[in-house]
Amino acid sequence: MSPNFLIVGYYTVNTNYQNLAHRLIKTLNSLSLPHYIKPIQDQGSWEKNTHYKANFLKECITQKKEDLLYVDVDAVFRSYPTLINELSNNYDIAYRTEDFKWRKDEALSGTIFIKNNDIMREFIDKWIEMNNNNPAERMKPETWEQKNMQKTHRNMGECIRYFNLPPEYTFIFDHSRKMFPGLKPVIEHFQESRNVHKKTNQNRSFRVRR
Repeated sequence: MSPNFLIVGYYTVNTNYQNLAHRLIKTLNSLSLPHYIKPIQDQGSWEKNTHYKANFLKECITQKKEDLLYVDVDAVFRSYPTLINELSNNYDIAYRTEDFKWRKDEALSGTIFIKNNDIMREFIDKWIEMNNNNPAERMKPETWEQKNMQKTHRNMGECIRYFNLPPEYTFIFDHSRKMFPGLKPVIEHFQESRNVHKKTNQNRSFRVRR
């Protein structure tokens, strides 16, 4: 099957995300999936690096002709994403919305399908504006880029054709296995952000003890 989409992602240089990006690229090459994975400089914090996602997608939708399948670089492809070829005729955007025990109606932005059209260019511009008006704070989920994405999408209403991705396309390596036992992931995410936050907390604790 020939893909009618381009897989895109970015990583901050000189971090473990760079190593994870190389792992992702290996799985994409093994499935002959076209991709554009871009290195960027650290924006100043993990939160700012994640908010850069909308700016990166603006670059991609402006410069590329294909529909886009964005993936976080800590993911791997376990099999060919056959569903994505089917989305472009009927939907503008697709991402997973999940009900977790700790938080309901959670937008997962690790995998996002974006149709390369005018309404999605407008959506991305509004997402960037939402990010600028709601700077990310680590302890405030309502400021995270995925929440801003979801707010932007819902503010635009029914003019955007939305599809809720099945869990195997935004499969979290531990939580999804517990929630959907026996389900085989297509795109599996390993959430490197947990290690980033753990290291940040350790550094803060060290400074306090000193």
